[in-house]
Amino acid sequence: MTKSLAPALVALAASIAIAACGTQEGGTPAAGTAPTVPVAPPTRKTDPGKSCDAQGINARQLRAGACTDRGLRWVVANYGGVVPLRTLAVGIVGVTPSGGYRGGSGVLKPRKGAFLVVKLQVQNLDRVPHRWAYGQTMLGVGAHNYLEREDIERTVHPEPLAKANGGRLGPGDAARGDVVFDITKADFADLSRRGRFFIWNFGDKASQRVALRTGQLGQVRLYAIERSAAAQQQQQQQQKGR
Repeated sequence: MTKSLAPALVALAASIAIAACGTQEGGTPAAGTAPTVPVAPPTRKTDPGKSCDAQGINARQLRAGACTDRGLRWVVANYGGVVPLRTLAVGIVGVTPSGGYRGGSGVLKPRKGAFLVVKLQVQNLDRVPHRWAYGQTMLGVGAHNYLEREDIERTVHPEPLAKANGGRLGPGDAARGDVVFDITKADFADLSRRGRFFIWNFGDKASQRVALRTGQLGQVRLYAIERSAAAQQQQQQQQKGR
């Protein structure tokens, strides 16, 4: 596995300009909304063997990195950052609502209240090719968790992510694609306060049992923004000058 992230995802982390989890809470603001929590502090080196709270990787201190909580190893980033797992790195490019999709039998409408489309950029960090699978992510808002609407994804995107390459990503390759969730209107409105996005390694389906077995789970806080240390330092200087 490669030790460093490719320029494509590094550039992605630097370019996203809106909202992302503590391991207890976590999400991305809806399009056009502003984040409702403080900007996270600069990233620092973390230890996957140490607890999340001990390292400030929680909803209160908003630090990013690797940690362990109740037997599960997390890799956590804020919105605008990148989650590097064992076999892949993921960043969220954008989050938008959708009123429906046109399928073979007409317009496909949400069952719960609203479709949420999360556009991802994914890079293969492994030494072998992998296929991005349907159902490899999950959305959480407060106490509610939502699995992907795979039926919608299969209708709209016959091949997940790297469509031009049959859905397969070679070592080091990166691609963009959408995952779709059907959520309640109340949770849609609450994304910027309690939303979080979960990612599993290649070959895994969204399940806590799978995460416990494989020992790793990624999370993006949709309610906290990742900014560069320089931008945060400038913000602090401005605040001191007031």
